[in-house]
Amino acid sequence: MTGAIVSYALASVVMGPLDEEPPAAVLLGGMAIFLWALGWDSAIRITADRVAVTNFLLTSTVVWNDVAQVTVDDGLTITLNDGRTLGSVAFGSSLLGAFTGYRTHQRAFRLLAEAHLTASQAHHGESDSPVRVDVTFEWRRLLRALVAVYGPLLIIWALSR
Repeated sequence: MTGAIVSYALASVVMGPLDEEPPAAVLLGGMAIFLWALGWDSAIRITADRVAVTNFLLTSTVVWNDVAQVTVDDGLTITLNDGRTLGSVAFGSSLLGAFTGYRTHQRAFRLLAEAHLTASQAHHGESDSPVRVDVTFEWRRLLRALVAVYGPLLIIWALSR
């Protein structure tokens, strides 16, 4: 994240004063937010009883009882009991990963597999209820990103008036 902030600040300096090129500054800010939402915000978060996958500001959460298996064959994939899958942009498939065996994904795979095993032992098998995936829009994260990117631009714009 520090590298992204430094790159953003350097690009703002290179583009020149906000008065001369405001559309470029707004476009650069939009690109920074898009790339943050696409890659840096993508994550897999686990607790003792559920797993949550965040992709592009949408978080899909499911209880461990509804998870059939975790694999890393073609990117990191969580297969649910009803056959649906959850994948992560951050741990997605790639040509390089196919050749190297997804070595960068192995640590995340081990953590997920261990959490799945622990949860399945604690809950003793699958549930009879239908699989429920809760999907939420992460608007607070988006709002914080907008403030972090466009806040300084608004301050600079206000001070230059």
